[in-house]
Amino acid sequence: MRDLKLVDNMRELRTTNGYSQQFVSNHIHIARQTYSLYETGKRLPDLKTVCDLADLYHISVDLLLYTDLSVDSDQIADSIANSHLAITPENSAIPLNGTDARMLTNYKSLPPEVQQEIREYILFKKKRLEARQASES
Repeated sequence: MRDLKLVDNMRELRTTNGYSQQFVSNHIHIARQTYSLYETGKRLPDLKTVCDLADLYHISVDLLLYTDLSVDSDQIADSIANSHLAITPENSAIPLNGTDARMLTNYKSLPPEVQQEIREYILFKKKRLEARQASES
């Protein structure tokens, strides 16, 4: 059987994303004390909770369970790229590295109106860059 990394990954993902135990437990609909028991390894979460955690961090359950996420983000880029984390503009998948995945996780935790502001800002910056590149040509 493969080495289970779940306990360490729960703490790593929570702290990397700047989440409190209360935030995570509220998001996955369990008591904070229960989450604390999971994170310290005194209890193991059920399958639904594991799936809810994977959804929260936008990673696959396999990655959450078996990949050491405490290593440098570039070292887990291959694992991230092979998970379901990919965006598909024009039907060609672009794999996300660990840093991109964390950024997406942070983005997804924001309220919808803030997400919309970020999307608009990105489009604005992209159009400005394209205009600058066109004028330099």
